[in-house]
Amino acid sequence: MPPSSGPQTKQAPVAPKRRGRADERIHSEIYSAIINHQLRPATPLQEDALATAFGVSRTLIRKVLQQLSHEKLVELIPNKGAIVARPSVEEARQVFEARREIECILIRRLAATITDAEITGLRAAVEAEARAQEQGDKRRRLQLSGDFHRELASLAGNDVLKDFVHELVSRSSLVIALYESPGAVPCAYDEHKRIVDALAKRDGEDAARNMEHHLRHVEAQVDLSDVPARIDFKSLFRPLG
Repeated sequence: MPPSSGPQTKQAPVAPKRRGRADERIHSEIYSAIINHQLRPATPLQEDALATAFGVSRTLIRKVLQQLSHEKLVELIPNKGAIVARPSVEEARQVFEARREIECILIRRLAATITDAEITGLRAAVEAEARAQEQGDKRRRLQLSGDFHRELASLAGNDVLKDFVHELVSRSSLVIALYESPGAVPCAYDEHKRIVDALAKRDGEDAARNMEHHLRHVEAQVDLSDVPARIDFKSLFRPLG
């Protein structure tokens, strides 16, 4: 009979790795509320109120707000707290300029590598945008529009530029929320369709031309005039009595 090796210690089962940590979920929900225009620029983000809403500590909320600040979606004001970022007119112009430069570079690159399966996926995304527009679902349309540009950047294969695009698309959403002209359609799905058509032909230059045209059209839908209008108060108001 073999010698006893002594009492066996039963090992505790290893807990499965948690998915969707609290800070990630909170970040995702606040991020979505900002880029979908549920939280407008300059909206105060009180730590107490957010902690109560999510049922977590203020420390966790503060961590998420700091991350959103790094992403330029939240502004942290000393002794006052956090607000949804309010981009200036000059910053808004720089965001669109950066998007034109980077996204045109990526779309040329993508035209040389894109697969038929990826084209099919992009066409499905454009069709989803069309349905959202037909249904008058502005929030859904805005989300799908941003997702389309993020997907193009992801497919292009340059992770550094992809991260820039993801940030710029989010910051564009803030610009649109703040400066959008009444009745404007910031991102038309038919322009996305023309970009996909050019990619399907593997024509990088045509895809880049369509991308630049599209982004200039988006910028044209927001009012970035920074010169205050001269107001004739005598014509606007009448004397009392």
